[in-house]
Amino acid sequence: MFRRLLILFDASADPEQVLTAARRLAPAPDSVHLYGLSPERRDLEAPRPPSLNALDRFWEAAKDWHVGTGIGHQLEDHLDVDALTLSARQHHSELVVIGPLLGTSPHARARVILSLAIRERLHVLSVGAHCPTVPSPTSRITLAVAPDGRGLGSVVDLITKRGLPRTELIALTSTEAPGRADQLHALSRALGVSETLRMESLAQSVLGRAEAFESAARRCGADLLLAPADAVDDMEALMLGLFGARALQDAHVPTLLLPRTLPTSPLFEERHAVSDSLLLPGLEPRFAIERVGLLLNVSVPEPGVLTVFEGGSPLGSSQHQGGTATLPASWFSHVRSGHLPALAFTCDSAPGEPIPCHLLAPERPLLLVDSRLALEPLGDVLARMSGTSHPVFVRLRDSEPLDTCRERLRKQLPGLMPPLLVDASAWLDDLRADDVPRQVDAQRLLRVAVRLAMAGAAISAVITRDEHKPVHPFIRTLTESELLLLSEGDAPAPLLLPEAPDTISRELALAGGGQCAGGHAIDFEFDNAAARESAIAAIDAARSTVHWQCYIVEDDTVTARFAEALQRAAGRGVHVRLLADALYSGHETFGVMNPVLVKLSKTPNIEVRAIAPLSGLPSLSALKQRNHRKMLLVDTEQAFITGRNMGAPYYTGFNEVALRRTSHYRDVPWLDCGARLSGPLVSDLERAFLAEWTRAGGAPYPVPVAAPAGEMSARLVLHEGLEDTHTLDTQLALIRHAKSRLVLVNTFPLLLELQNALVAALRRGVRVEVLFGSVRPHYGHQDHFAGGTFREVADRYVRSRLDAVIDAGGIAYEFAMPPAPAWEPELERVFPHVHAKLLVQDTATVAVGSANLDVTAAYWESEALLVVHDAPFAERMLAALEPLLATSRRIDREDTRWRTEAEQRAWVGRNWPSLVG
Repeated sequence: MFRRLLILFDASADPEQVLTAARRLAPAPDSVHLYGLSPERRDLEAPRPPSLNALDRFWEAAKDWHVGTGIGHQLEDHLDVDALTLSARQHHSELVVIGPLLGTSPHARARVILSLAIRERLHVLSVGAHCPTVPSPTSRITLAVAPDGRGLGSVVDLITKRGLPRTELIALTSTEAPGRADQLHALSRALGVSETLRMESLAQSVLGRAEAFESAARRCGADLLLAPADAVDDMEALMLGLFGARALQDAHVPTLLLPRTLPTSPLFEERHAVSDSLLLPGLEPRFAIERVGLLLNVSVPEPGVLTVFEGGSPLGSSQHQGGTATLPASWFSHVRSGHLPALAFTCDSAPGEPIPCHLLAPERPLLLVDSRLALEPLGDVLARMSGTSHPVFVRLRDSEPLDTCRERLRKQLPGLMPPLLVDASAWLDDLRADDVPRQVDAQRLLRVAVRLAMAGAAISAVITRDEHKPVHPFIRTLTESELLLLSEGDAPAPLLLPEAPDTISRELALAGGGQCAGGHAIDFEFDNAAARESAIAAIDAARSTVHWQCYIVEDDTVTARFAEALQRAAGRGVHVRLLADALYSGHETFGVMNPVLVKLSKTPNIEVRAIAPLSGLPSLSALKQRNHRKMLLVDTEQAFITGRNMGAPYYTGFNEVALRRTSHYRDVPWLDCGARLSGPLVSDLERAFLAEWTRAGGAPYPVPVAAPAGEMSARLVLHEGLEDTHTLDTQLALIRHAKSRLVLVNTFPLLLELQNALVAALRRGVRVEVLFGSVRPHYGHQDHFAGGTFREVADRYVRSRLDAVIDAGGIAYEFAMPPAPAWEPELERVFPHVHAKLLVQDTATVAVGSANLDVTAAYWESEALLVVHDAPFAERMLAALEPLLATSRRIDREDTRWRTEAEQRAWVGRNWPSLVG
């Protein structure tokens, strides 16, 4: 029997099922190592974590189990195949017992089982959710064997070497031809199986094989199902992992998977793959490196060194990290336009056969194509266009390995040899888009094109497979059907790119499509009360129009003051137009109406429109594609572009509230910021408001030309939901070109791509400072105001994305306000929420507006960002930030509390993106 066990179990589940199955195969093991899965914290602070109580329950239930001296345990918060495999190796496990993992995907569980049995050649006992909790009085074993007898050899080996008790063996096989049963009987006798071997013939297809074996085992009254890995070929094992996972998870009969003894095919052998790349004048070539494991599972390899060969000679070695290698362009100085050298890589972390790929120095414009596009109807078109453009296929997700994808392209497009396959994440540096949903792949494809255009590549078009097509002022985008309409002609010519005096200006124009314009007067305001009074004063001075677009309209005393000002303006004959997001303002959505907006709409000269009302069962796109802009426009002469919504948290000063320890968290004002603008860009904001106004059903109106009002230069960046990513690309361009200092003010979880850009800036020697707030406000020494408990999870998420920046040398401050006269003295410092969206680059540029630094702002919601190119303005902004930083708490990564919460932050950071992305 088995002597050394590793037991993988769900810490929240009852251990009896696992124990009952394990005891049968190991009644007196020498050692048992428990590997528990628990999403909870694993430290030993009070109160005692429930996961540790689960360990106590396990050993209490196993108190009469005769285990030797080797007893140990570990708790993990997620299922990691590599970590589990390492643990099995370290403990020299002979048998791995895997219980029901109710909080884990059945496919992930099946992948672990097959990996251990086929790649690691271990015995694996799968205990399903409905397996018995008490021992069976019988000893009837069923065998899942192939019709040709494959698998019987490992069964005999188990019986003879392990002494498995049995009274009857029942062979279950999918016999299609007569006479197979006799052959199997003869083979079993030749192998020495002397017990009664009863045949149960199954006719189910491979897609239902796991369910069929489970059902037959129950019908036969079996206590154990033996499943030799040798009994299935590689494709059948793949089907088992894909289609039999649920049956294994919910099984009534324990299944012992016997290890593979036959040679393993490439489907189960670990290998590495490398993308192709491009040699461009303004960017070093970038390659994606990945590890391909069991069932074509793709993962990021450990950091290491790549050695690059061309023509059998080494060009050099370079570090790779995070699945990306950036190589010196000097290595390829001999490559000429149109030349496609074949490169080979060897990876020190997985020495073996060289990994092939290609490098293209384009002589023609690039035609970027989504690699998952249905290529059969497009083959002739792409082949014809290859005379005037270089077709480049872009892999947007790693659900398909690079080498598998490349081979598929070869077969589908025999006229394009070899197809050039690049990886989106290698160029975007977004960690394989772990926090970015599949629905925005069309935008990511366009962003790859923008990145390449910034590096000097000419882009003829971007071909997307998605129904929604992103748009860009300087890059043409086409759907599959639009491409087919071009079948009689060549590839479209690249659009003209904007002229710019320097590299950063060119990149900013390409990123956001907004040109820099002079003639502006611009100011900003951190003080909520001053911002409120300034807005009210502007409304009271309005002569012709007041246009206000808002994301959230609260029903409180501050909103009441704004409503009164708007009504006063309307009473003077001013035309007031209000736009509010239907979902977040609760207006014309699912039958709900916002009382403030209803009241205002009944006032003469005031029109109210809801943006994108919802009813019935909305799609994810309808829920996520909201308009997040906040702007107030007066007489097309003055504009407020801000992060503030209409309500008390945004427009109440910290010294205007009497905070107590018993105060509700919503009583604590937030730190916010907005810009007040006069000059030509006010007309651009008016046109953006008009476009949304008419989409919401409002009548068009003329937009006057705003006159120059000052000497400052600025550009307006507008992001339109799934149509583009202008604000994200603008933020990234500013970060990439920072020379000395970056200051960011925001409390939203950093998009991983922005996180990477900040880390890269730190490595260049840029000083990076981040001021963030507390989504759930607190005071003193981490004492929270009443309410908002769930907001603590959001705090963990925000902070989890700052850890990498802090570890790389970034400076982070948790915003705090010193005691105010009206506050209860015992509060000491108060740590409010920070709602501002602000980026300061060096002492030259400031970006302020509605755009956060998270995935929602980057891809889903419509945003407005004002980029001010004025050194005195940037210096005044930094001077205003200094006292805020001085009163805040600077994060010390060695701080006990910060380190204690690291595991919680890491868990939330891994798991929450799948919920909110």
